[in-house]
Amino acid sequence: MGTPSVRVIDAHVHVWDPAVLDYSWLADSPGMDRPFLPAHLPHTSANTRAAVFVQADCRDDQALREVDWVSGLGTDWPLLAGIVAFAPVSKGDAVEQDLCQLLERPLVRGVRQLLQDRDESFIQHPDTLAGAWQVAAAGLVFDACIRAGQLGALAAFARRVPDLAIVLDHMGKPPIAGGDEASWSRGMRELAKLPNVVVKISGAGAEADPNRPLAAQALPFIRETLRLFGADRCMVGSDCPVSLARPAAYQDWITIVEEAVAGASDGERASVMHRTAARAYQLTEAPVAATTNQEKD
Repeated sequence: MGTPSVRVIDAHVHVWDPAVLDYSWLADSPGMDRPFLPAHLPHTSANTRAAVFVQADCRDDQALREVDWVSGLGTDWPLLAGIVAFAPVSKGDAVEQDLCQLLERPLVRGVRQLLQDRDESFIQHPDTLAGAWQVAAAGLVFDACIRAGQLGALAAFARRVPDLAIVLDHMGKPPIAGGDEASWSRGMRELAKLPNVVVKISGAGAEADPNRPLAAQALPFIRETLRLFGADRCMVGSDCPVSLARPAAYQDWITIVEEAVAGASDGERASVMHRTAARAYQLTEAPVAATTNQEKD
């Protein structure tokens, strides 16, 4: 596949080092239980000009250490433009103290507490909702990582916290390898009605059948996401290295997303590839000096 023609903000990237922080989930993830650092990221293989780090699920009490460690990688990671940190949103109003500490770190743009595999009572719990209101009051974005079966619960959550800017990770983890596409689409349709929700076109590699080409599997879901949300509410992310570990796979994924928007206007393509992420996370669109005044979208 060819090189992307529009500059890219990668809205979902992970790095970690088990020698620095503790990640219990790595023990059950073959091939992942080793350091993944900026030097291992394949961003140089595509037209990527900025990246958003998303918390990598280290131990909860190490959240601030993770932010400080990632922030300190700036010399080796000039593309780093923003951080989505862990915050214990389910603590309710008490999360305000955590948020105040995070706001002292200038790269923090949003927070995440994983909701996947949590039941609806957790998502709708008064403490979780109170914590979400605190996130909104702090002016931070909330990244929602859920599975397809939780889309309805997230829609109810979003309706109850209308001032909270929500970024749905990974298109809600649809059944890309084969499953109930219709049920996922219905859930996405409900979310798309809510103006405080935008979505990341990301994570498809982790949900697809590794023995079949990714493009044929992912494109129907990407196109449906774009149809429901519109380009100005969609952003591209790689979910590196969880979904895409090889440099060639990274470039292929970005190009798959470009194929999905091939018939759109230049402005719509630019929204998906960089403008939506820049707006949602309040980023400088091109933090490195690679963008020239002559570059066109």
